[in-house]
Parts: sequence; C-alpha cells; structure tokens
Amino acid sequence: MPSPSPLPDAMPLRDALRGLRHAVRRGGASLLETMPVGSLPRPAADLAGAVLREVTGIASGVTEVAAGLARFALGAGDAPRGSLHDLAAQQNAEDAFAIGLYAALRAVLRRLNAPAVYISETAARSAYLALGPLCGSDAATAAALTLALVDTRVLRGAASETAATVPGPLLEPVALFAVMLWLQSDRSEAEDEATLIAATDLAIAVAPEAASALQARDAARLEILYAEFAAHV
Repeated sequence: MPSPSPLPDAMPLRDALRGLRHAVRRGGASLLETMPVGSLPRPAADLAGAVLREVTGIASGVTEVAAGLARFALGAGDAPRGSLHDLAAQQNAEDAFAIGLYAALRAVLRRLNAPAVYISETAARSAYLALGPLCGSDAATAAALTLALVDTRVLRGAASETAATVPGPLLEPVALFAVMLWLQSDRSEAEDEATLIAATDLAIAVAPEAASALQARDAARLEILYAEFAAHV
C-alpha cells in the first residue's frame, strides 16, 4: 500500500483564516495592510490588489455565523512554559514557540485594549528559525528574537490602532517586550497569568526605551533592558 500523504502544514492555513477573521472584524478595511501585496512584482501586485479589494468587500458582509465558525476552527494555543532555553529543548521548538507566542501576544494585546491587532504564527516561527540554535543568555536570545520578530512582521496593523492603552506606534515594542520579558521570568505554571500581567505593566513603563532600542535595532541595548527588568517580573 502507498504510504499516506503527510498532513499539510496547518500554521499558514491558520494565519490565512485569521487574516480573513481580522478583515471581518475590521470591516475589511485592513486586509490589504496585512497581506504582502507590495512584495509582488508588477503587474501581479496590481492584479492582487484589485482582487483583495474585492475580497474585502465580500469579507465585510460575512455573517456572525461565519465569524463564529472561524473562532471555533482557529482557537488559540497554550502559552509557552518555561524559559527560552527550556523551549529550545522541546521537539519542534519553533512550532511550540510560535503557537505559544501567539497565545501570549493575544493576552497582552487584550490587556492593552488592542485585541484586533493581527498576529502571525508563521512569522513567529520564521523568526525563531532565522536565529538557528539558541545560545548565550536568555536576555541576549530575547533581544535577538525581538528584532527577528519585527523583521518578520509578527504584528500587523498595530501602528494604526486607536483604541489602545498605549499609542499605536508603541504597541509593537510594548507587546513584544512584555512577552519576551515574561519568557525570561522565574515563574511557576500557577503564576503564568499574573506574571504576564506584571510584564505587560512593566513594558508600558519602559515603552520609550524599548521603542528607541527597537527603532535603532540596538540588540545590545535590548539585552541590557531585558537583563535589568526580568528579575522584577
């Protein structure tokens, strides 16, 4: 008998469905922002843009039944357990990191009153894989991962968010800093939620410094910030 075909990679499919859900929730207006049309050569980009504009019009009319089905199908993964190096020891560590990061970022964005920001699991996995084997301290690893997550655009549409606890331009640095700070904390499973809240509040307090380091792509400065504040979470 022929061997069964391998199961398709579910992560990009989840991302695509979340993109549609994101468009439904935002009335279709931000689908063009989250889809990488600009990376296509012309005239393909023009054609794809026209198609997506048509799709956004359709998406804006999707019923609550369809939105409910998307929520049922997508769900959310569990938040990651342990430190960054604990994660690295797991089988398929890149998938565990991406799924867990999605769950943690989702929780942080809700606390920041910005639940509609689009989060890409696939981008998180790509960022993790781009680093290769993790080495060095947790703070150094977190700094490198933070820059990689920005490069792969794990968060999309954050800068235009208006109903957030922090201004839109600070949403990305605050959310990423909070989750990566939390991943370095010495916490038990029972303390996960409280620690993530504390990390978010601390990230808000150091938002200007974190944003400046990200904008300058200053991994050394990010490492110092993580090393300084991880013990306070």
